[in-house]
Amino acid sequence: FLSGDTGAAQQLYLKVLQQEPNNRDALLGMAAIALKHKQSGQAAAYYGKLLELDPADPEDLAGLIGLQGHSDPAQSESRLKKVLMQNPQADAAHFALGNLYAQQSRWAEAQQSHFRAYSTVPGNADYAFNLAVSLDHLNQGKLALDYYQRALAQPGPANFDKSSVQIRIKELLQPAGN
Repeated sequence: FLSGDTGAAQQLYLKVLQQEPNNRDALLGMAAIALKHKQSGQAAAYYGKLLELDPADPEDLAGLIGLQGHSDPAQSESRLKKVLMQNPQADAAHFALGNLYAQQSRWAEAQQSHFRAYSTVPGNADYAFNLAVSLDHLNQGKLALDYYQRALAQPGPANFDKSSVQIRIKELLQPAGN
């Protein structure tokens, strides 16, 4: 999965789940692959299975709440804040909350949540990218540029279009007025 070969990763995760149906890593991997392929119902099923195993797991709660954010943003925000009160370092919950704020164009709040997620796990390309987008929307181009570059520098898979990020970096490097 980390190398970007979701097909091979899916086969291996399924093989693990045949032998160990409650394997957390394999269930999380399958949820991530489902999300990458825009199969939110399937991802929700994997997160649901994970929450059956550990109803208080902040990463699993954040994943499921993030999937449900469009249907009831106010409830999702409340649930994510509750997760964060109990687990202030839950990077996935900060990330999901930042994404929820971004969907509502609440850019200052999105920036804060994405920064907290990135501060907890600075090696996560998606966290750096979403922080850059938030900063970009707040007209903080110099900072956005830095985080776009950090996002591209991270190895492994990412859930953003790297070529679009490279174009945006070029735009931000252009002198004003050109």
